[in-house]
Amino acid sequence: MNIEKYTIEELIQLKNVITNRINNYKDGYLYICDVRSYGRNWYDESIYNEHTLQELCYEYFGEDGIVDVYSTNPNLGHIDNYGDVMYIVSEEDYEKWIHHQYLLKRIPEIQKELDDWVNQRPHFQPIYTKDDLDKMKKDLEDYDMSFTPPISYSDKI
Repeated sequence: MNIEKYTIEELIQLKNVITNRINNYKDGYLYICDVRSYGRNWYDESIYNEHTLQELCYEYFGEDGIVDVYSTNPNLGHIDNYGDVMYIVSEEDYEKWIHHQYLLKRIPEIQKELDDWVNQRPHFQPIYTKDDLDKMKKDLEDYDMSFTPPISYSDKI
């Protein structure tokens, strides 16, 4: 393809069309990208292929943030990333796992907040009650563990 005949405006337009096509190309796999940057956390839901995934990982390569990647793509062991790159069986398994991890983390934190409220009376009352904590403990006890947790691509090899 000879691009010498195009004006700079035409080249910019062509570049935008190509970039848009690359970024919107869907390879059929799920990419869940948990981005942490300067105290903010969010999920980038615009990743549909390995190329745009790698660009996001380079953008947040430790200095400006970190991306943890969870994907159903079985061939991501080559992705260069500062954060985790994990294989997931399905979005449903990921959602079950993430909620399980939340319960495991939050129950002891809430227990401590409630204990501190009783023993030390900090300035702010906890937002969770003993009933909330008991419900969370029961949810954890009865949790459906029929999910496959994420697997690191380095362990998958």
